Amino acid sequence: MLWFALHLSALPLEAWQAADAPETTPRGAVVVEARQVICADATARQGGVAPGVSAATAASLVAGLRVFERDAAREAALVQRLALALSRFTPSVVLQPDGALLEVSASLRLFGGKHALGRAVKAAALDSGVRTLTTAAAPTAMAASILARAEPRSALLRRLPVGERLDALPLAAAAQAWAIEPRLVELLHGVGCRTLGDVRLLPRTGAQRRGAAALLEAIERAHGRRPDPQRWFELPRTFTQKLELAHRADDAAMLVFAAQRLVQPLAGWLSVQWLAAARLSLHLHHETRLRHAQPDTVVALALADPTRDAAQITLLLRERLQRLTLPAPVYALTLTLDDAVSHAGRAAALWREAGATGSEDAHALFDRLAARLGAERVCRPQPMADHRPERALRWVPTAVRAAPAAVETPAPRCARPTWLLPEPQPLPEDPTFGRPLHQGAPLVLASRAERIEAGWFDGQPVSRDYHVAQTRDHRWLWVYRERRGAQAQWYLHGVFG
Repeated sequence: MLWFALHLSALPLEAWQAADAPETTPRGAVVVEARQVICADATARQGGVAPGVSAATAASLVAGLRVFERDAAREAALVQRLALALSRFTPSVVLQPDGALLEVSASLRLFGGKHALGRAVKAAALDSGVRTLTTAAAPTAMAASILARAEPRSALLRRLPVGERLDALPLAAAAQAWAIEPRLVELLHGVGCRTLGDVRLLPRTGAQRRGAAALLEAIERAHGRRPDPQRWFELPRTFTQKLELAHRADDAAMLVFAAQRLVQPLAGWLSVQWLAAARLSLHLHHETRLRHAQPDTVVALALADPTRDAAQITLLLRERLQRLTLPAPVYALTLTLDDAVSHAGRAAALWREAGATGSEDAHALFDRLAARLGAERVCRPQPMADHRPERALRWVPTAVRAAPAAVETPAPRCARPTWLLPEPQPLPEDPTFGRPLHQGAPLVLASRAERIEAGWFDGQPVSRDYHVAQTRDHRWLWVYRERRGAQAQWYLHGVFG
């Protein structure tokens, strides 16, 4: 087995900043609990703020410091979004209070090996709103978890076998990660134990008698000498994710970065379910104005070619949001998957590759144009089961999936033009030879008559004889003669390219 561990060391702060775009000039931010700082960003630390100082002291050290109260619900939501995003790499995901574990042994070949998979996992975590991340890989879940949390960042240590790396872990850091009582750590320091390897050398019976049973059990689980069962993360049956903003957004363009944080979990959920998104809706929750609740603004997104590519979905949402005017400030977003189709057996790239087929690129272009211009302005032809040429085709929005015709229309015996006129144009007839005239000159009929009789079933019958005709300047037209009563005359219906 091979486990990847991801540790979010700045989770309390990143839970607040997940929806914010990186600032060009950072102001500094801290998270406080019981009026004491528990987490500070790099700008605040450079100003002298350290965990444990009071909120008032931190505000006096850094001008314009942003202070957030710790929010356990926000932290849990960020970890869940991260787990959903990482589910695209393996269905074996374990939630932790400040990170996640992935069992990836079955995924190595699919993603190109351990190192390539590790890079892809880090990239997905960064796209999900995680900025400060430490990772580790080990044969056991406990070993990977403790190495990600307590191992010093040293390239030399990482070259050693996992067992030696575990023995070299500082006792204080490992005990803090495992929530071991500080009094026990002081006791072990008193007998000369500085690393986990030193603790393993102690007589087991004596160490257990002095309260180190939990520490010894954790060490044995890390080394794989005791079972270490894990509880797998269960994906929700339907996808609906909400993200609250740290600051109210007055411009829809400011919401693009936050929307991306919701698309990454969607891509992971779709990958596990072997589905592709066909219709999405992004709900923008507005603040109450003048004691009146504002209805949500709903950004509906319909895809001509269902996809689970996070980059493609993010691009379409960006096109829609950048052209949206907000009626009121937004304080939260909710992304809902309204419709999905099976994606089994299709190419399911996790990112857009350079070798994508032309069909995929065309569908991506149509979706982008529909998001930019409006779904009703980007249409595609849809064949219909009707012999009448003007009714054999209709134009529908690209987002509408084509329905198969009830009856297959047989292939025409004669050539058909690419362009039909919006309405057939009457043509005069040469009284001498009975041929149609075009621009005063008779046409040369170059094909035998193709008779089309249809429309009796809907009250609009036609009875026509179609011909391919050539003009005096060698252009090719499609003409017909109406065979019914008063309408019996020649018409121009199409032009060949």
